[in-house]
Amino acid sequence: MLRATLSGKAEVLFRNVLLLGIVSLLQDVSSEMIQAVLPLFLVSIGAGGIIVGLIGGLGDMLNSLGNLVSGIYSDLLGRKKPLTFLGYAASAVAKALLVVASAWQHVMVYRILDRAGKGIRTAPRDALLSASVSSKRTGWGFGLHRTMDTAGAVLGATLALLVVWFFKMPYNHVFLIAASFAFVALTPFLGITERPAQVKVERASLQLRALPFGLKAFIAIATLFTLSNFSYMFFILRVAEVYGSEFLPLILYMTFNISYALFAFPFGIVSDKLGRAPVLFLGYLMFGLTCLGFSIAEGVLWFFILFIMYGLSYALFDGNQRAMISDLSSSDVRGTAFGVFHAFASIAALLSSLIAGWLWEVFGMYATFLYGTVLSMTSAALLLALRTKLKHG
Repeated sequence: MLRATLSGKAEVLFRNVLLLGIVSLLQDVSSEMIQAVLPLFLVSIGAGGIIVGLIGGLGDMLNSLGNLVSGIYSDLLGRKKPLTFLGYAASAVAKALLVVASAWQHVMVYRILDRAGKGIRTAPRDALLSASVSSKRTGWGFGLHRTMDTAGAVLGATLALLVVWFFKMPYNHVFLIAASFAFVALTPFLGITERPAQVKVERASLQLRALPFGLKAFIAIATLFTLSNFSYMFFILRVAEVYGSEFLPLILYMTFNISYALFAFPFGIVSDKLGRAPVLFLGYLMFGLTCLGFSIAEGVLWFFILFIMYGLSYALFDGNQRAMISDLSSSDVRGTAFGVFHAFASIAALLSSLIAGWLWEVFGMYATFLYGTVLSMTSAALLLALRTKLKHG
């Protein structure tokens, strides 16, 4: 009887991981259809490098606040699913509004609402996902989720390529198709189950100073790295600047997502076996080398190689940063831990994109990519220096 009960619980938890993966897959089909063409759409309506940087990062201010508030509130509420659903629903509405966009200000409204939705959902979703896997399979769980999420990105970029390049659809038609996928992505929530927390969380425990030192140290390192990790739109613009077509940037963006999707799950499993720090160190280092390559590359073959490396770096660090946060935090404050992590990352992402856009406008693209190289390499060095402090909590 006990074995049957445990087996049934494991089945429910695995179903949660799978259904959350399906939600992310469909949501990313939607998001990446938009992301793949958004830089090109902004250029077509006259937006420059600073505007691209502003739009690439401004919504992250609300993302930051949403992550922190929703992470803390989900711990106080003892439930993660309602806020996760609300965040995905807000992003779906934002994508529907983008259908009628005709100026960069409209894109900014979309970006703010979409990032607010992401801010609401991300911390409680990651906490819900963490609660659905054992501590020995955290990398496996987040790796599988990142793989499904990025598989959606591959499908979304592929669809964007088909409708823009082959079927010559206008951008607002692309946005309409993307919005449809975002609303369909809400349906798997019907099958996700969650038990309310059995332990009441006190507000006093949900403070930054009460979090373990190792967790705070890692959040600081990850935040510094995020300052180097400016918007993907600058990588797309680098290719468009050289070749000036829609086709090649979309193909290369698909290459990035395919590389990311293929390796996120295996690297999650590797981090379960070898530890998070070595895998994250390699990811930070790979990103720095990628930025350095973008500052000097010219030929198409080199751009293909660099977009593969770009995807590999994300496969190494994206899911495993989340797994590290799960490792270093206790279950009763995990929503808060993810909220703080994503909040700092969102602020850093805003600053990173604004700095990158300013450097691009004033000093040229070389300065933008060298900036990314220096900060990511510094983050890798700090991770290596503090690795003994980053013990599992």
